[in-house]
Amino acid sequence: MDCPKCGRTQDNTVKCESCGVYFAKVTQPVPPQRAAAQVEVKPGFSAGALLLVALAAGGGVYYLMRAAHSGHAAPAVSAAASTPLQPSDVTPDAAAITPAATAAPSAVSAVEAARSATVFIRTAWGFGSGFIIDADCHVVTNRHVVETDAARVTANVDHNPEVQSTIVATQQRLQNAIYAAQLHRHVIANQPGSNLERMQLDAQIQKMQQILTTLPKQVDAEVTDRVNDADHSGFSVTLLDGRKFEGLHARLSGSTDLAVFQLPANGCPFIVADRNADLKVGQRVYTIGNPSGLQYTVTSGVVSGERELEGQTYVQTDAPINPGNSGGPLITEQGRVIGINSRVMRGVQGIGFAIPIDAVYTEFPEMAPTR
Repeated sequence: MDCPKCGRTQDNTVKCESCGVYFAKVTQPVPPQRAAAQVEVKPGFSAGALLLVALAAGGGVYYLMRAAHSGHAAPAVSAAASTPLQPSDVTPDAAAITPAATAAPSAVSAVEAARSATVFIRTAWGFGSGFIIDADCHVVTNRHVVETDAARVTANVDHNPEVQSTIVATQQRLQNAIYAAQLHRHVIANQPGSNLERMQLDAQIQKMQQILTTLPKQVDAEVTDRVNDADHSGFSVTLLDGRKFEGLHARLSGSTDLAVFQLPANGCPFIVADRNADLKVGQRVYTIGNPSGLQYTVTSGVVSGERELEGQTYVQTDAPINPGNSGGPLITEQGRVIGINSRVMRGVQGIGFAIPIDAVYTEFPEMAPTR
């Protein structure tokens, strides 16, 4: 395969061995006629943490740590790479905790107000976003962010390019560690007094080979266990002002990628919904969320129109929607929410989709404000 970035020819089809780029991130755009088949949800997954747990469960860490200590390459996955950054040390002022609709007319203050009503959601298997929609502290998010159906979550993991790339990289490191162990085993084969070490090496090589062949299944099993546990223990939510709520559970839509829950709090900042919005192509919009764990990130773009995908109407935008943005708000310059960030076009950049805010009140009519 030729690297689309540096042109190197190699057999590895996942990552360039020269410049280090993952091919999934620089693939060519998908033709428009195949758009519906190439749309995917983008939940945030802690790929490194899942693999570390899977490796530990497989019992293969002992030799890997030993190999690293002796100078051989070890297939340990960096936990730091999967740990979200902490919220910024910004204390919101009075304007930042008012509803977006009552904020100052400037786009900056309206977006700041909406940002204060956006929440960081962490589950046992990943993370995502949501936003407070009313004064009663109800939160709207995507179903796939807080999903408690293990089969659905595992399917999302299996189709997540980041997770799959990490699995492939870990398998490669395992192969290197196995080779190093076999080489060391050959070196000490005829040395006196090395029987015990040879036996230990044989056992560790066999264990690593088993992990190598079963790693994807171990990750799936770990995800399933975490989702089943979370079905009882719930998930956590953190606000921009530092408040944190544990053990929460959501009501899930049966037909749309939406979920709602209520925070046990008073005086929550909230974003006013722009229902039945007359959206214009080219209209400036903003997304707020936690892409890749970067909490409370704001990005901007424009409305590209509306699309029908799998029987559902979406607002199309070029505002970046990345893993961890799912469930966050798509807002206007006036700080009103028009959609829930939900999906992206696979293999291309700058094409994302949000569920129109009106769908929330269709799926959860009790959420509609009383007049």
